[in-house]
Amino acid sequence: MQDTAAGERVTPSREAILSAATTLMSRHGYAATSISRISVACGLPASSIYWHFGSKEGVYLAVLRRARHALLAGLPPATVSGPDESRRLTRFLESVDELFHRHPQDLRLLVGISMLEESAGTAARAELSQYRLALRRWLADSLGSVFSVPGTSPMAEELARFLLSVAGGASIARWFQDPDASLPTAELHVALTALARHHPAPD
Repeated sequence: MQDTAAGERVTPSREAILSAATTLMSRHGYAATSISRISVACGLPASSIYWHFGSKEGVYLAVLRRARHALLAGLPPATVSGPDESRRLTRFLESVDELFHRHPQDLRLLVGISMLEESAGTAARAELSQYRLALRRWLADSLGSVFSVPGTSPMAEELARFLLSVAGGASIARWFQDPDASLPTAELHVALTALARHHPAPD
């Protein structure tokens, strides 16, 4: 079995397995995606999957790592420009909505597979936790820029958690009900502004 850690040599067969597994896991979840199902989807024998990844959890870890790296690479800078809070918030929410549409599989993995965390082992849950924390960190830093507070402030952290939960709900809606579901950016603008007003101004 090859090492699945960062730095492993990329091969066409490994990429084919990862692409097939990403599509299946983002659509059906971790528990419902079997090695045999991945084998059929990528056109490679199960033995090849085991040789590259060792187990289904090994595939899962590689899928999450690739999704996390792709998502982080696609994030715009956390500094949001604009003459006032309202226009900065509008610009930021537009960038989040664009991210939502550009990375549908990654966000389904973030939300959908998190519903099935108990089906996977400790390493997979740790990877998923890193995945969510990285996205929340970017949201908090960006919202701090929007409202002119540090990204580590209680306000920015609370707004980031709220926005991530809404994005999660939209991902679930897209997964189960409406494949064209979008983020409710107008409603988010109102809600985030109201939540920010409940926090005292920083010293």
